[in-house]
Amino acid sequence: LPKHPWVMRMTWSELLFAHWPVDPSILAPLLPSGLALDTRDGKAWSGIVPFLMSNIAPRFCPPIPKLSRFLELNVRTYVTHDGKPGVWVFSLDAANPIAVRAARETFNLPYMDA
Repeated sequence: LPKHPWVMRMTWSELLFAHWPVDPSILAPLLPSGLALDTRDGKAWSGIVPFLMSNIAPRFCPPIPKLSRFLELNVRTYVTHDGKPGVWVFSLDAANPIAVRAARETFNLPYMDA
């Protein structure tokens, strides 16, 4: 668990978790050093997760109209690091150019304009 208090809040809704089995040799070269693919029955999994993100705001602040609600699409796979399971996100595509730039600059996340 994080050692620091949470800094942002958000609500995810209208979600779809779509996954496909992938040969690990295709995804493994795309991961940074130190991460291992989490596999099941010899297959890695690639996922596409579209959703509506809303109620986005920093801790103790109200949401800003027109900036705190937009559609997003994540492209991901599942990994382990030091035996702990996690998610590696290849791309976060969002339909809000201001949010994309803020997330890239503030949190160093791979957000792209959708």
